[in-house]
Amino acid sequence: MSNASPTRGTLVAMAGPIGWVAGFSCFLNVIYLASPLYMMQVYDRVMHSRSVATLIWLTLAVALCFGVYAILDAVRGRILTAVSDVVEDRLGLALLRRMTTTSPASADGQAVHVARDLDTVRQFAGGAGPLAFVDLPWAPIYLGAITLLHPLMGLFAVAAAVVLLVLTVISERVARQPMARAGQAAARAYRFGEAVTRYGDCARTMGMGETLTGRWRRLRGDMLAAQTSASVRSVILGATGKFARMFFQSAILGLGAWLAIRNEVSGGAVFAGSLLLGRALAPIEAIINAWRPTLAAREALGRIRALTDAAGRDPVTVELPAPRGDLELDSVGWTPPGATRSAVKAVSMKIQAGAVLTIVGASAAGKSTIARLMAGAIRPDGGVVRLDGADLTTWDRGQLGRAIGYLPQEVALFPGTIRENIARFGDVADEAVVAAAKAARAHEMIVRLPHGYGTPLDDVAATLSGGQKQRIALARALLGDPAVIVMDEPNANLDSDGEAALTECVLELKQRKRTVVMITHRVGLVRISDYVATVANGQMTEVRKAMEFMAQQTPALVAAGGRA
Repeated sequence: MSNASPTRGTLVAMAGPIGWVAGFSCFLNVIYLASPLYMMQVYDRVMHSRSVATLIWLTLAVALCFGVYAILDAVRGRILTAVSDVVEDRLGLALLRRMTTTSPASADGQAVHVARDLDTVRQFAGGAGPLAFVDLPWAPIYLGAITLLHPLMGLFAVAAAVVLLVLTVISERVARQPMARAGQAAARAYRFGEAVTRYGDCARTMGMGETLTGRWRRLRGDMLAAQTSASVRSVILGATGKFARMFFQSAILGLGAWLAIRNEVSGGAVFAGSLLLGRALAPIEAIINAWRPTLAAREALGRIRALTDAAGRDPVTVELPAPRGDLELDSVGWTPPGATRSAVKAVSMKIQAGAVLTIVGASAAGKSTIARLMAGAIRPDGGVVRLDGADLTTWDRGQLGRAIGYLPQEVALFPGTIRENIARFGDVADEAVVAAAKAARAHEMIVRLPHGYGTPLDDVAATLSGGQKQRIALARALLGDPAVIVMDEPNANLDSDGEAALTECVLELKQRKRTVVMITHRVGLVRISDYVATVANGQMTEVRKAMEFMAQQTPALVAAGGRA
């Protein structure tokens, strides 16, 4: 990925289409002058000459102008659709890539509603909001045209524009804080609702339905109150702006009539002035009405920028030789965003290719965090994790994904078929998918399912046991025979038969000289390991041969079992 800011790159890519929109807006605004000119010619020439032929030719000319106007306006709308496509293609891609290559926690929890934020920005970019800002520079030109009709009418028009501009500034200041509060309240409510949905079984089991419902209603109430406050203010200011524009557009008719009585302007100039003023004030009023979605898009873009830019510049990566599997942690440390205490502190160790290492330790000791660092799921904020001597961050991301298989503690299967999940949703041969499933000892279990490898997980995932999901996820980790396999509590949901199958799998990996790192608290997997590392308080306290560790029956093996 480019080292440039994804949001800035997206804005730069939008500049071209927006430039075309501005160009078409230029022609559209010039063509619009045909309407007041037609009005003036009809009232000042045709009405006096009573020439039907002149009227017909003028009408045909203005009809042609409006036909061209309609075509250009349609093209401009199509270009705006292309602008929204640029947002989707570039910013959406950068957003998804950040979420799948770096830890979302790096953006301080802003990754919860990124899809909604992306849609907000995309809809604004392809909507009427940008048109108001593009048309705004033409307001002075229309005001100048009114001044040519009569200086007093021009002065009146400038005063009207100033009043609407002041209303625009007031709109921004009045709506800014309520919109920000509404966005924060909505994020809290959505996060809570998703948590309740995700952990519904736990809530039902412990009778938390009523209390959780009350909490959700309070959060939703805060969100609706903030949104209502912002909406009411925006509506009031929008109505005020509409009233002001309509009043000024009518009042200039009165002013023009007074000047016509004094024989200072023609009758056609009276109506032309009203049309020109309406056109001059229209983009200002449109900005007032579009200010709420403008603020919402700005807030959403800010959250997206926080997520996509938080990880900083990506190092240059190259395709390196296929790894042997030597894994090294050199003074590695990591602190969760917003935390004052490090989860991992200066961990150093070397794992030779083909070795099997088991990590044990008490709950919250930092075991899972070390596993995530080894797998490259998160980047250390101190020290270096190396594969075959090269910093993980310098490996090509795709190559690293093929070199390291990772089974997280919380199994994550995505909507799609079992085959697609094992294949990591890539273009992978059936033989490789089946080989990975067999290596994970999951093939026989999969073929017994209703549609075998084609079983859609979004339909049956709820009916699969934790052990079945874990074995499918293990097959995904083993796809392509990676050099390093990191497994976090791989037997947490397995019965005795499942654990026996897992043991066979690890022994086979060991025989093929694959580097295996496991976090477990069960003796079975420790017995087949080469080394055992003990973790306490985020630090690697000791590394022993598995035989020595088993002989001493370390208390940590008994105490461990919770989440790291």
